[in-house]
Amino acid sequence: MLAPERQQQILALLEERGTLRTIDLAEEFQVTDETIRRDLQVLAESNQLTRVHGGASSLSGRPKLQSFTERRGLQVESKKAIAQAALSLVQPGRTYAFDSSTTAFALISALPDLPYRVVTNAYAVLDHMTRMENVELICTGGRFHPKTQTFVGGESIDTLRRHNVHTAFISCIGFDTQRGASEGFEQQATYKERLVQLAESVVLLVDSTKLNQRSEYFFAGHESISLIITDSNADPKTIETLRNMGCAVEIAPLPESKS
Repeated sequence: MLAPERQQQILALLEERGTLRTIDLAEEFQVTDETIRRDLQVLAESNQLTRVHGGASSLSGRPKLQSFTERRGLQVESKKAIAQAALSLVQPGRTYAFDSSTTAFALISALPDLPYRVVTNAYAVLDHMTRMENVELICTGGRFHPKTQTFVGGESIDTLRRHNVHTAFISCIGFDTQRGASEGFEQQATYKERLVQLAESVVLLVDSTKLNQRSEYFFAGHESISLIITDSNADPKTIETLRNMGCAVEIAPLPESKS
C-alpha cells in the first residue's frame, strides 16, 4: 500500500474512532511504528489531524457521528458472522429488544419469521420486520433522529419500562475492558443504558475493531453484559482479559478462519 492511500485510511479511521494509537495502526497496516509516525507527521503538517502522545487525534478529538448507511458498509463480513453466532439465541415465545446498530440489524436480517416479540427504537428494524407475519412488533416511539435512524427521548424509555424484555441485543462504538461499552450520541447512550438495566439478559454484538476503543458516552460496564459475541479477528490477549474478568465471550468465525 502506498503512503497516500494509507494516510487516507488513517483519516477515515480517525473519523470513526476519534483517536488512534501508533502501535495499533502499525499492526493494522502491517508496517513499522516509524512508518506510521511519518504518516501522522505528514497529516499533522497539513492540518488534517492532531498529534498526541503515542498516536493521533481527530481535529475535534471526537469521532464523527456516522449515519446508519455509512455504518452499514463497515465490517460487513464480521457483522454477518456475529449474526450467525447469535441466531440460536432467538426462540419463539420470547421478547427481544434490538438497538439501532447495524450489527443488530445484521441479526434481524437473518431471523426467521417466528412468533416472538420485538421491541425496538430502530427505523431499519421496524421497516424490515413489517414483512414478517408472525412477529409481534413494538416501536418505542419518541423523537426521530434522521442521521442515525433512531427514535430517542423519554417516550422511548417509557415504552421500554412497560415490557418484560428477555434478551436485549445491542452494539456500541467502542468497548473498553476497563469502562465497558460507549456511544458517540448521548441520547442513544441514555436509551441503551436504560435498556441494559431493564433486560433480563444483554448480548453485546461487537466486531473486533471496536474492542479496546472508547467513545464519548459510556452506558454499560462489563458486569452488566451477559454475553459478548465478537469475530475471530479479535486480539487473543483482549479476549483472555475479558474472560479473566468474568465475561462470557463467544468468537464468531470469519469465512477465512473456517477450516
